[in-house]
Amino acid sequence: MVLTHRTHKAISQWLPNEIITEIVQAAPRSDQASLCRVSQLFHDLILPILYRVVDLEAGASVADFGGTVLSNAALAGLVRSYSVNLPRAGMSIAVKSLSSILVDSSKTFVRLEALSINFLLLTDTDIETLLCWTFPHLVRCSLGTASRHWSDTEQQYTLASFLIRHPRLESLHIQAFPYALERSSVSVRIPLLRLQQLRCSSRIIPSIVSPRIKRVKIYWNGGVDDVDTIFVALKAMIPSDIPFICSNDDYDENLSAVVNSLSRNLPHTRTLELCQYEFPPLNEVIGYLKNFLPRFTGLAFLSVQYMSAWVPASTRKEEEEIDVLSDACPTLKACRLHQRAWRKVDGMWEAYPLTDFDALAGLKS
Repeated sequence: MVLTHRTHKAISQWLPNEIITEIVQAAPRSDQASLCRVSQLFHDLILPILYRVVDLEAGASVADFGGTVLSNAALAGLVRSYSVNLPRAGMSIAVKSLSSILVDSSKTFVRLEALSINFLLLTDTDIETLLCWTFPHLVRCSLGTASRHWSDTEQQYTLASFLIRHPRLESLHIQAFPYALERSSVSVRIPLLRLQQLRCSSRIIPSIVSPRIKRVKIYWNGGVDDVDTIFVALKAMIPSDIPFICSNDDYDENLSAVVNSLSRNLPHTRTLELCQYEFPPLNEVIGYLKNFLPRFTGLAFLSVQYMSAWVPASTRKEEEEIDVLSDACPTLKACRLHQRAWRKVDGMWEAYPLTDFDALAGLKS
């Protein structure tokens, strides 16, 4: 093959920077890091790509990255998404050695749009320090479990105050947050008018004010007294003309009350996911569901999962269970019962790949 004169030129001389950037973004991160050292031009183009999305899964990475951005404000300003998710086995060690640097480095991300930190990595003092900070551009936030002894009024307001200062949030995940709003005796209202996706404890929901929720995942705290209160609050936040998704992490004692209240208050729900931690026989779960499914006006996708590999045997075959659900809710298009899924094709139920079900039902994040 004869090489033309143009082929001999450096790639940077005949490809626009925008095209080079697009190509580099499709490359693995290890290759991006190598390309960053090729030339000054590649360094300038690729560095913002490398620092834009930061996912850390090792304690050493957290320490090294934290030290880097603390010593270079320009690099910190490039970070748009910051996620720290260490293996559970390393968290007890990490909380002692990484807590302060994790918080200090997070506060340098002046352009941060997405934050995800498991609070088991932080001390109580550092949690409060981080929640006193403001990220003006934050649109996605995931905060994990913290300690269990926040009780005074000032601490109860800490989380609420953080959320109120971030009105641009579109996605919020608060997993089992300690008492800050869940058991507060003080009335707290948090306006999040852009919020579309919410994952949190059931007791936090009445504090949220939003007109456009499209997807909710609820962690129930046990007991059934507040179930109607939760769904009445949600009803005010969910337009009736959207394909609403409701996911529930629950215990057997709540199952009937949850589905009953959901079907009465939000009958236009399109996708319903039930994750059970206790183990009633599957045919009992089907019995609960068939009583309330007829109330749903457009339920298309139903998922029932157990948070364990072991599930008691049903008294019917699973195919018969699907027929029961379909008779109770003719609008169903696909259904999952623990580790098997089905899809309706030309009026007949056919086995469907489990890996594809979540995508079909809109359950993938």
